[in-house]
Amino acid sequence: MGASSPQYNHDSAPQGRPVPAPPAAPQPARAEESAPFGLVDQLPGAVLLLDPAGRVVHLNGIAELRLGLGHAEAVGRDLFRGILPELEGRGVGAQYRAGMAAGRASLTCEVTFERSSVRHRLGLGIRSYVHQGHAGGVVLLEDRSALAEEEARRKRAEQLAAVGELATGVAHEVNNPLASIKGFAQLLARDATAEGQVQGLEIISQECTRVAQIIDRLLDFSVQQRTCSYAPLDLSALVDGVMDLRKYGLETVGIQTERELDRSLSPVQADRGALQRVVLALLRQAERSLGSDDPGRRLIVRTRESTDGVVLYVIDNGRGIPRERLRTLLTAIGPDEYGDGMGLSDALDIVREHGGHLWAESVEGEGTAFFLRLPRAAEIVGAPQQALLPASSMHSVPRRPLRVLVADDEPTLRLALALFLGRHGHEVVQAADAYEAQRLALAEPFDAVLADAHMPGDGLGLLERLEAIPRLKGRTILMTGDHFPALTADGSANRPHLAKPFDMTEAIRLVETLGR
Repeated sequence: MGASSPQYNHDSAPQGRPVPAPPAAPQPARAEESAPFGLVDQLPGAVLLLDPAGRVVHLNGIAELRLGLGHAEAVGRDLFRGILPELEGRGVGAQYRAGMAAGRASLTCEVTFERSSVRHRLGLGIRSYVHQGHAGGVVLLEDRSALAEEEARRKRAEQLAAVGELATGVAHEVNNPLASIKGFAQLLARDATAEGQVQGLEIISQECTRVAQIIDRLLDFSVQQRTCSYAPLDLSALVDGVMDLRKYGLETVGIQTERELDRSLSPVQADRGALQRVVLALLRQAERSLGSDDPGRRLIVRTRESTDGVVLYVIDNGRGIPRERLRTLLTAIGPDEYGDGMGLSDALDIVREHGGHLWAESVEGEGTAFFLRLPRAAEIVGAPQQALLPASSMHSVPRRPLRVLVADDEPTLRLALALFLGRHGHEVVQAADAYEAQRLALAEPFDAVLADAHMPGDGLGLLERLEAIPRLKGRTILMTGDHFPALTADGSANRPHLAKPFDMTEAIRLVETLGR
């Protein structure tokens, strides 16, 4: 032992000489050395470690995905002042620092932040901890974007239910006097002798009929919003009805409307109420695009047949949508920017559920066009049905059992795939979002992966990351409700994909082909 660091004890100290004081206790290690980084990296959720001042000391890979920040970019930054400043403005940062100074911090909160022009909601649970003499804070992040969207939908459903009840009462109260007015107008018209009087009374009668039709359409609209039933319907007639409801509001603000509706349009298989909400959302968006001080404002609504379905066009000659906003116009979560109607992301979800496609094109200063394409009802009815699969095909034994990862935020679809693949002798592991799927794929071996394009955490981005793993390259399958080629990162359309609603036998064939 070197002379610079002598060691003493009572047994070995020379007699008659004072015993030197023991060396000072070692100082606690720095946060970077003492924090439980390894444990945090193994946790299945998004976790950050903070120092007592609120600066990020460490975060795991799932937290990086949810915050949209790389490790080097996040470490050293103040979570409350630099990464989620809304929390500092609400006093959460001050509460954390005060709690740490007092020796205990325990906070829960929610925050909305924007990443890649898309708004997200995060839930945060913050607790203090002490590890190897070092105090800090641990933060658990929960992605609540889907929950926020569901809450908004439930609120709108409650509002629609209230509107429906109100509309029913209004219809009763209005139709009764309307009947009287119309009856008396017709009675007086019989006795009138002057041509002007007869004409005026006929106009009164016709206007009563018109008001009654508007109320009937309003009632029909409110009832359809509270029910869900798929049936063949005429898209042109549905658009006509929604435009009749919006006609007065559009004319009042000086917007000229033109209807170019194909009256012999092929029927589409759809839920009437859901499709009415989509058309209404597109009309509202077009109305907002037409500024109040723009001259010659015009809105064209058109329906046409196409080679791959029925198409609705909603075209305005307004100011257009900036390029940077156009990229995320249909994906921003939540209600529209005015907070008084259904957002375009909701409309997009409905269209996808119907097997259709919704997109927009815009030129600043010239206007915007929305396109809604839906498959014809005959094409849906004529598609192969899962129930018609022969029993033998559901119990075939593959060449070898495969281990398959199925990632989708729809639990019913995950269960269906697990049952079908299980009957073919394969083992299925399920993931509800891209974060969980990536964690599983990195930790466990899989022969094939099926992932939904639109789920929390970005399904398309997940597949690109999984394709970078050597053992999964060429073994990933995209599931999508969009009827367009599934593009890879380089823009090619050769990615294996399944278009919803797909035939389960096709899914099994593709999995077994790629998983060999």
